[in-house]
Amino acid sequence: MSTAPPLGSKPKRPPKRFAPLDPTAQHDETLPKLKGIVFDVDGTLCLPQNYMFREMRSALGIPKSVDIIDHLRSLSNEPDGEHPAAEPPHAPLDPTQPPSEEMLSPTSDTDPDPAPSSPQSRAVGMIKAIERRAMTSQRPQPGLQELMAYLTSRRVPKALCTRNFPAPVHHLLSNFLPDEKFHPIITRETKGVQPKPSPEGLWTIATQWGLDKDVDDRVLDSITVRSGPEGEIEVDPLEVTKRVLGSGLIMVGDSMDDMASGYRAGAATVLLLNDENQELGNHEYTGLCVRRLDELIGILERGFEEKSSS
Repeated sequence: MSTAPPLGSKPKRPPKRFAPLDPTAQHDETLPKLKGIVFDVDGTLCLPQNYMFREMRSALGIPKSVDIIDHLRSLSNEPDGEHPAAEPPHAPLDPTQPPSEEMLSPTSDTDPDPAPSSPQSRAVGMIKAIERRAMTSQRPQPGLQELMAYLTSRRVPKALCTRNFPAPVHHLLSNFLPDEKFHPIITRETKGVQPKPSPEGLWTIATQWGLDKDVDDRVLDSITVRSGPEGEIEVDPLEVTKRVLGSGLIMVGDSMDDMASGYRAGAATVLLLNDENQELGNHEYTGLCVRRLDELIGILERGFEEKSSS
């Protein structure tokens, strides 16, 4: 539901790699182990329904250049006729820029719920109605069940991070993956978490999986202290921890938001290609491309490796 920024160049960081999930496979013993996979929902677990976004923008009267969620948040949540429109509670995020200091600080969602008769509530209602209609025609991606069964057999934790509201997510899971466990499930309504392209969703998932306890002290020790006007200063361990929290994860999605949130969180990224996102395959935030979800089975068995930057 957001607009992709101009495309960038090849990846600047080294390609991320993980040890094979096949315990009998020979590999470099220094390769890190995969800690879990985070999936987008629309266009990733189910086939793309891009017509939804055109309907949403038409209903809201906004052009393609305006992010839908940012627009909703810019609307007044006060009852009609009492207060002027509020300023956006969150500044729009630019996926092409590195995480800001503000983003790396602990956040809490302090936005009040919109009043029943506010401009914001009416707009939210229109968007949810479009999503509800679309969810009745959801179709699973080819290879969806096979990949999820494989990950379960290999005991790989799975989570969801989506810009949807919860109803379409649970509709998809109950219809196509009733026996699979995804935890946590981060939606646009998850309190205290900014939606993608922010990396906060992946950081939240990593923290709930206990990966914040796995941050190696050697990572902190190896950081070069920054020079300030008054000499060397210490680097905030919280900032460093957040920057490496996602390093053991893979983010799988089909949009610029997915690739940006994963890359900025420190995760490996996998783009599920479709007819409308081919150009993202060469973006600096895209680590690897697949055309079917079950292609990941062989990749993970042999050992995951992002494409080379050369």
